[in-house]
Amino acid sequence: MNCILAIYDNETEYANHLLDYMKRKQKKLTQVRVFTNHNSLREYSEQNQIYILLLNENIPAEEIKQDNIKNICILSEGNYNQEGSGYPVIYKFQSAESLMQELFSYYPLDTLQGKIKNSYEHQVDLISVFSIGEDAGRQAFALSLASRYAKLKKTLYINLDIFQAFTEFFGHNAEKGLSEFIYFLKQNHPNLINKMNGIIKKRGNLDYIQGVSFGPDLYELNVEDMLRWLEEIRVSTDYEVAIFDVGCYFQATLELFRNSGQVLLLLGENSREEDRYNNFKEQLSWACYEDVLEKITVVNVSNEQKVRYQNFHVNDLDTETVYSESASYSIQI
Repeated sequence: MNCILAIYDNETEYANHLLDYMKRKQKKLTQVRVFTNHNSLREYSEQNQIYILLLNENIPAEEIKQDNIKNICILSEGNYNQEGSGYPVIYKFQSAESLMQELFSYYPLDTLQGKIKNSYEHQVDLISVFSIGEDAGRQAFALSLASRYAKLKKTLYINLDIFQAFTEFFGHNAEKGLSEFIYFLKQNHPNLINKMNGIIKKRGNLDYIQGVSFGPDLYELNVEDMLRWLEEIRVSTDYEVAIFDVGCYFQATLELFRNSGQVLLLLGENSREEDRYNNFKEQLSWACYEDVLEKITVVNVSNEQKVRYQNFHVNDLDTETVYSESASYSIQI
């Protein structure tokens, strides 16, 4: 399980500000989650291990404590009676930086990271492919990349676009695609990994999940859904590589970028795409997503390569011609 830290505070604005700080500044944290009611915390902790719970002083710790919550730290407004509590107490209205320093003096982060790493049987290399310009180039590149990885490692390709890529070759079953899985994901289905396995198809060595049946279904995904999905892939599958072909830019996909080992951004050789890329970087900086910016690798695509992408056929994957001649990126094996 990979949830290191949770915050349970019914002051939503405070909890979300603290969450935002942790995501931006505490990059060693595998995952941070916010809860504002007891039921959601209980449901989550029944299935996942929480190593540190930051708990509002007005919420009785005795009602919260359970086996899957390993450590509790009290967030106090200054009036908490520490006698007999047995829990460390931190003043909640100090700076977020000071709060984190005090918290990790009680629970050193390196120790917790070691526990988390030992709980994994393997690590999954998450790769997101995104583009500022044409979608055809991105989809061809992502498929070629996934096919190349699949010859060497167990690889899953996931189409996250409102339009399904290359349906004439992959086929398109509206009843067995990403829309069905999103429904179960949002219902927090107890056998979520079985539902995902039920929509995975194969082409040669490559496993893939086809896109949504109805484009707007993608926008139903929120940050919590994305984190839950990534956790299932990491913990409950034996994939070595998962490649997300991302055609949408919203909060859930930003969380995907944040959790990816690499974000490959295709960029054409024209000023318009360059301007859009610069604006994209400005937006991420303004919204405090500097950690996503650090993960971006720009893949330059020439006009000639764009023409080859537009004429791409999935059958070309068998010969690797599209990949070997495609763009300025070297596969990391």
